[in-house]
Amino acid sequence: MESLGGLLPRTEMIRELHAADVESLRRLLSTVPEATQWSADDFLLASQRNFFVRVAEEERKVCGLVAFRMMADEAEILNLAVDSRVRRRGMGSRLIEDAMAALKAAGIKKIFLEVRESNEAARSFYARMGFTEARRRRDYYREPAEDAFVLVRTVE
Repeated sequence: MESLGGLLPRTEMIRELHAADVESLRRLLSTVPEATQWSADDFLLASQRNFFVRVAEEERKVCGLVAFRMMADEAEILNLAVDSRVRRRGMGSRLIEDAMAALKAAGIKKIFLEVRESNEAARSFYARMGFTEARRRRDYYREPAEDAFVLVRTVE
């Protein structure tokens, strides 16, 4: 069956991390300089603790991830990355919405994250997703040294 315009509909999904995803995720992160660069060990450790990684797939290829951790009734988004080939099509929003749904189901009341002061695109994206600035962390980032804004959103 064809969609409008003669193209087949895209198949996409967001799911839990599988061990087989690790190398694809590392390659993805290497192409997204704004994202925190994780090693294979980081991903494996994340899956064994109170960390959670959700993976976006399109046409059976890994194209995004969101990583978060939960503590009591709060959560922190640790990493978000979307392949440049699928940006501006809502994948980042869907990843955040998926994480928020999982966090809400787990009883989380607030979600926090840090973002570089200079990363205007990310700050604008998170504002559209309902996050607000809570405070500034001086010299939070290295290479290059830069302040971070701590953003927060209440889970509804």
